[in-house]
Amino acid sequence: NYIRDLILDRFEELTGGRVYHMYILPGGVRGLLPDGFKKRMEENLKLVDEFLVNINDLMYNNAVFKKRAIGLGHIPLDWIDKYGVYGPAARAAGVMRDVRKTHPYLKYAELDFEPFTTTESDVYARSIVRWHDLKMTVDLIRQIMAKMPDKGEIKAQTPNVMHWRIPKGETYAKCESSRGEYGMYMVTDGSDMPRRVNLKGPSYTHATALLERLLINANIADTAAIM
Repeated sequence: NYIRDLILDRFEELTGGRVYHMYILPGGVRGLLPDGFKKRMEENLKLVDEFLVNINDLMYNNAVFKKRAIGLGHIPLDWIDKYGVYGPAARAAGVMRDVRKTHPYLKYAELDFEPFTTTESDVYARSIVRWHDLKMTVDLIRQIMAKMPDKGEIKAQTPNVMHWRIPKGETYAKCESSRGEYGMYMVTDGSDMPRRVNLKGPSYTHATALLERLLINANIADTAAIM
């Protein structure tokens, strides 16, 4: 829709790419914000605010959507740890799992936000959590833009990334993606190449372990909503 296009416009203006938005680099960012970027972003965010209000009116007060979604795809609380559920699916079950809050990284510790949780743990609840996530994201963008300097150093001096030699060891780093925890496990042996790299995405756990349980005895017409 047009909201997505507006956000892609800002990505393209900031990074030069409409598909791959490579702005954050090792040691900093690619460049300063373009002139007038904050103003154009705020204009877009106001439209997003209006769009979210319309979505709320259209979906969450809609008797048809409520009838289809309430009680559908319920995730019991004792499944959250058992199946490694993270992100919106966990927060919809009343478990506050958001890496930005529980294990702050980058500048998230300096931002004021509180992820939304509820306890119904069905399709309706998960969709409401995602709606609140979008609303919170708009607020986070405004907070971040207010803190971003208009001039000054944007990147630390670092060696050529193609020739880094990382000390021998192992590490696991994680961040919050739209579906939950996204992690990277890396093992190094002291050379300029990693010995092992393994990615852990939330969709893998949700789609292979959890979904096959949720789809038992479900109507085919409800499959997409549960997914």
